[in-house]
Amino acid sequence: MLPLTKRSSFTAMSVQNIIINEILIEKSRFSPGRFLFGLSAPGSVPEESSYRRLGTIHPIIVCRDMSGQVHLIDGAKRIYFAGLRQPGISAIVLTDATPVTDIISLIQCDKRNEIDQSVINKVMFICFALSLGAPESWVLESLCVPLGFRPYNDFLKDCGRINNLPEELRRFCHEKKFSLKQILNLTHYPEDVLSQLMSWKAMLQLTASILDEMASSLKDYLISHDKGMGDFLSEPEVHEIMGSPLGHRERTERLRSFIHKKRFPVLSETNKRIEGKVAQLYLPKNISLDWDRTLENKNLDITLHVQDIEKLKDLLDVLNSDAMKEAVKGMLDEL
Repeated sequence: MLPLTKRSSFTAMSVQNIIINEILIEKSRFSPGRFLFGLSAPGSVPEESSYRRLGTIHPIIVCRDMSGQVHLIDGAKRIYFAGLRQPGISAIVLTDATPVTDIISLIQCDKRNEIDQSVINKVMFICFALSLGAPESWVLESLCVPLGFRPYNDFLKDCGRINNLPEELRRFCHEKKFSLKQILNLTHYPEDVLSQLMSWKAMLQLTASILDEMASSLKDYLISHDKGMGDFLSEPEVHEIMGSPLGHRERTERLRSFIHKKRFPVLSETNKRIEGKVAQLYLPKNISLDWDRTLENKNLDITLHVQDIEKLKDLLDVLNSDAMKEAVKGMLDEL
């Protein structure tokens, strides 16, 4: 075994026995930890019994910078188990002259399973590569395409916008396997709106479409009324909805409805009046009446559900009644 060294000279790809306590692991400039979700903890990996029985067979890979600090590139699990029984570990030591693209390729190979877990992880690995100073041309050709992306002119800028999303939201995108388009939609909304919705995720039934809808509606409402998120949170109905014992689904629907009402007050009032007219008709269940609630299409849909021909005459009588005609006229006037 090579003697433990602290500041011994070395050449690129030299193999040395390095003091474990001198290796920067989480603080290594090559650690993708803050970029990738789903990384396993060293003490819980399937290889544990093998490491305990055989020790570390392959050396770890590190890079020593100009100041002499040793940055881990590959081998966190091996370091963890070697540290349980010995102070040093065999390491391939790269110099700071090693092309950063080569190092990124090594990390990509080591973390391939984690990177491929979600679109957000793929995007964040691209951001990680850029943070290390990898040339954009190399990132586009050697990372983006193999990761399944079709880069466009502003693709790397969009990756940067995704990187600026709140961490909790990025983690949610990872857990729910959001697509690139769904993630990009979220970058158009204020951070305080997104952070607030994430703080409620344990109480709501959030999907990509619902999250996008609520964030969009909240943004438009706050801008059009020159309000902040604090103004919305001070609304009594918001406290009532979020503090209620309702199930996740019902609470979500009530909050969506409230946000929609705040965003489109005229639209909401018109729909409410039409709903009142329909309720006053006391229609049998065999007759349904519907309309475009965006009020863009100015028409009513009246549907008969006939299972018994003997009841058809009664249903037609309801449609021909003066009350029905008056109600339909009133609804069309509202539309």
